[in-house]
Amino acid sequence: MRARSRIPIALLVAVLGAGLLPAGSGARPAPIGQDPIVPGEVYTGDFPDPAVLRIGTTYYAYATTSSGLNLPTLISKDLRTWRAAPVTTATPAGDSLPRTATWSAGKERSDGRFRATTWAPTVTRLGPGRFVLAYSTQVAGAPGKKMCVSLATSSRPTGPFVDTSTRPLICPAQGAIDPQVWVAPTGRPWIVWKLDHHPAGLFTTPMNAAGTALAGRRYFLTGIRQPWEGNIIENPAMIRYAGRFYLFYSANSYASTRYAISYLVCKTGHGPCKRPRKKPLIATDKYRAGPGGPMPFVDTAGRLRVAYHAWRAGAVGYPDTAECRGTALGCPQRRLFVAHLRPDRKGLLKVVTRRAVRTAR
Repeated sequence: MRARSRIPIALLVAVLGAGLLPAGSGARPAPIGQDPIVPGEVYTGDFPDPAVLRIGTTYYAYATTSSGLNLPTLISKDLRTWRAAPVTTATPAGDSLPRTATWSAGKERSDGRFRATTWAPTVTRLGPGRFVLAYSTQVAGAPGKKMCVSLATSSRPTGPFVDTSTRPLICPAQGAIDPQVWVAPTGRPWIVWKLDHHPAGLFTTPMNAAGTALAGRRYFLTGIRQPWEGNIIENPAMIRYAGRFYLFYSANSYASTRYAISYLVCKTGHGPCKRPRKKPLIATDKYRAGPGGPMPFVDTAGRLRVAYHAWRAGAVGYPDTAECRGTALGCPQRRLFVAHLRPDRKGLLKVVTRRAVRTAR
């Protein structure tokens, strides 16, 4: 996704009939442009571009840079209540990616932590004790704040993830963002990503067996094809479910009610792919606005889910106002939602539920 200026939000409203209250009531005020994520406490604030990974009966969620963390991480047992990852000696402030690649732009903070910009991270389990983080980050010294894709690895889903690369994994002239590593039925890892250009394109590239390097040419999956998509398509995410390959994506402007989620059905993991519908799968409604950043996964009951973010209805975009710089009260945010999807006999997906996260109360 494109760069955002994050304005702090903590006040939540009733969604789908559930009364939502401010989380982390004892938290100190957030720094300007960020929501406070307090390690170990329930979190319901800004969580853009969410990716969910299930390990056994535990779910881990990751998001674009928030609250001064390179890799914000939440943990849940029920997909409703999410707590921020705890602090460890290796993950100060609960940051699962304490330091980005040496080639990325960033700066040392006064508290000794390293602060960088990371977009749309995803974590994939490639074997026992083998987790790979795919993320995009700004290239130091590159013109136009160019973003490229990198990988980091860890033995735990909460990190610390370590990036030992000396150059980006994917870095075309236009830049690359929104990566996701997924494992094909053959056991081979692939990575889907967005060419950061207008008009944009979504691609996939095979990786080596270890999931540490590319191992072949890129395949074009899709570009902008339908009027509702506007001039932006992003956040590709692949999953094989019920014998079919589904490629999820979001399109249009993220800070608008036109932003929405849909999917393609692909013959193989590298295409060809077709749109089975002319309208979005998840779009603005009376409860939420501008849903995007989809990430599919399978829950403990074997059901297809998709994690995504959305603004609350009537509060879209990060406003740069004195009120929002100084307090979280009433300011727009992109919160985490998890929908339950169900395919019909033809493989067409239907939204069953669109639940939001739950608060501490």
